[in-house]
Amino acid sequence: MNAYAYLSLAAIIVNLVAGAYVLSRGPTLRLNRLLFAVLMCLVAWATGEFMMRTAETVDNVLLGSRIAGLGWCLIGPVYLLFVLAYTGRDRLLRNPLTYLVIFTPGVFFLVTLWTTDLIFTGFEPVYWGHREIGGVLRFPSEVYVALCFLAGLALLLDHWRKSTSQAKRTNTAYILVASVIPVSIGLITDIILPLAHIEFVQLTMLSSTAIGPVMSYAIVSRGLLTTITGSLGSTIITKIREAVFVTDADGAIETVNPAAELLTGYSASELEGVPIAEVIAREPAPGKAEPFTVGAEQPAAWCLSKLGERIPVRVSTEVVKRRTGGVTGSVVVVKDMRDAIRLFEAQRAAATAEEKVQTERGRSETLIRSRDELRQTSDFLESVLDNITEPLFIKDLEGRYVFVNRSIYETSGLSRDDIVGKTNDEIPLLPPERTALVKELEKEVLSTGAVVRSEVAEVKDARGLSHFVKTIRAPIRNEAGEVEYLVGIISDVTEEKRLDKARLDFIRVAAHELRTPLTSLKLGFEMLARETRGALDEEQQRSLDVLSLSIERLSSLARNLLDLASMDAGLLALNQQPVEMGPLVNEAAALFSGTLASKGLYCEVAVDEGLRPAYADASRLAQVLYNLMSNAVKYTETGGIVISARDPGDDFLEICVADTGVGISPAERDSIFTSFVKVRDASGSREGTGLGLSITKAIVEAHGGSLRVESEPGQGSSFYFTVRAVD
Repeated sequence: MNAYAYLSLAAIIVNLVAGAYVLSRGPTLRLNRLLFAVLMCLVAWATGEFMMRTAETVDNVLLGSRIAGLGWCLIGPVYLLFVLAYTGRDRLLRNPLTYLVIFTPGVFFLVTLWTTDLIFTGFEPVYWGHREIGGVLRFPSEVYVALCFLAGLALLLDHWRKSTSQAKRTNTAYILVASVIPVSIGLITDIILPLAHIEFVQLTMLSSTAIGPVMSYAIVSRGLLTTITGSLGSTIITKIREAVFVTDADGAIETVNPAAELLTGYSASELEGVPIAEVIAREPAPGKAEPFTVGAEQPAAWCLSKLGERIPVRVSTEVVKRRTGGVTGSVVVVKDMRDAIRLFEAQRAAATAEEKVQTERGRSETLIRSRDELRQTSDFLESVLDNITEPLFIKDLEGRYVFVNRSIYETSGLSRDDIVGKTNDEIPLLPPERTALVKELEKEVLSTGAVVRSEVAEVKDARGLSHFVKTIRAPIRNEAGEVEYLVGIISDVTEEKRLDKARLDFIRVAAHELRTPLTSLKLGFEMLARETRGALDEEQQRSLDVLSLSIERLSSLARNLLDLASMDAGLLALNQQPVEMGPLVNEAAALFSGTLASKGLYCEVAVDEGLRPAYADASRLAQVLYNLMSNAVKYTETGGIVISARDPGDDFLEICVADTGVGISPAERDSIFTSFVKVRDASGSREGTGLGLSITKAIVEAHGGSLRVESEPGQGSSFYFTVRAVD
């Protein structure tokens, strides 16, 4: 045998020994098994080379070449899988497409090598044995293997750069250097030099045989593939009744005992490689989970099971070190505290029950002693209620009056005896047309326990004078929480109604008075603009633009005031008919396209396919969209706006205008739909009258829909409104 044959034989022996050693350090670890596969590819490669360097017949040379091809065709993809596993890309490893993409070229070249002469057309004798004569696919096969290794090196380099742990960076650097040296030699000798028609066979032999021993030594010498369970004793771990988790130096789980599988609901294979902090954590305060501390008791800790259950546990940890002092990993012992907590809660419940018995006994004695005091208190409370200026009444479950204060019978002209003990059907206290409505409202209070506010109604007092009143009815519950009575308070809002009418009259008159001069101003401005077009300097044109904007704002204010007055008076007229929402939404987006572009904002439109038409007034819906878009553009400086229309499948369509603007604080969220109220942001109040949203809400409700807002300060706002769909 020549010296090169001995070199191949040495590579076979060293790679076999390294593979056996790697596998013995942790046969269940995927990383160990993949490195073992890399080494076995190298063994096949070196075996084929050994046969080619010692064979005396062409058939043996051909067999050796094919056995070597088994190694070099598959080593690239196997090495890439090893790198994916080491860098934690488990999602790729679980995807069958990954294996198909990586291995398909290698398998193709291997089958081609064994069945055709497209890779090697023949062999020629040389001083170290025999050399292959390359075919048309020889160079592509070498490029494929080189690309696999280069991809692996790129992943290792990225992993080294992004690792935050110094130990992880050091370990990755060892693997990277151990891979770069032989791969670089192979690139030079197998690809670059042949392209330059230069033979450098000695380095070729070195690259083929050195990659395995160099990589194995570098990885094994760092203890990267060594589990710590071997030094702890698997039998001891298995027999411990508490759950035991064994982790590596980075906190990734290497193995668990059956008690840990039972506690978490995961199998040992599912837990392998998972960071221990994803399974065990301590929680000093609700919603603030923190990793546990190694080497310390954790009385407030929990374990997250496979079913999502948070199990209270007590955790003890201990660091495992090498003889040299370096940290190998840790052992985490977890005790299930559920039984202990149940026992504690049972004891506490018994103590609480005993305490309640003592409390009830004392309460009974106190009630007996304070009967007279309660009677005096009852008389005092009745006197207080009787002297309340607003009419007040209390009814039982049958709808009978059990108490009315002085204001009730003075206003109605009836005596207390005429009212108490009777229902509304038995006394002329309410107009007949309101008796049935009041009965339904009171039935709702007594059956649901909800507070009900009735609409303003017109009633007459004993003197025949008209009053506008509104009533609040609320339940009175007993100690068991059951509704026994209802209390009603009647508020006289006659003066409020008068003031509200005066306000509406003023708004209507002011709006009409504004429109006439504004029309004249607008016509005069248009005439002035036509006559001075091109004759004004920049400053004069700017003044003219400001005048135009002011006139337009006044016109908009006048229109809004008229709309507000009409809506408050219930005089809003709607021309409802089937309306396609898609064109309306697109028109609203197009109307603000110039403003959006000038502010650098985007606008997206999302309309459900096959959206049913809305039954609505098209012009009023356009006004709603305009107001919402105007607000969104006004309060958004970065990002953009999304207008969507969807069909939930019920009687209504839902339209949403969402922005990425300043948002609305919770304190302002309930008042933004009130007239003359504006949202304030960090830069102060924006321009506007505060009428847009109140008018928008009135239009939507006039269509039988609803308007709501979802918003967080600094995160934008989303306004949703509904409109009835055409069946």
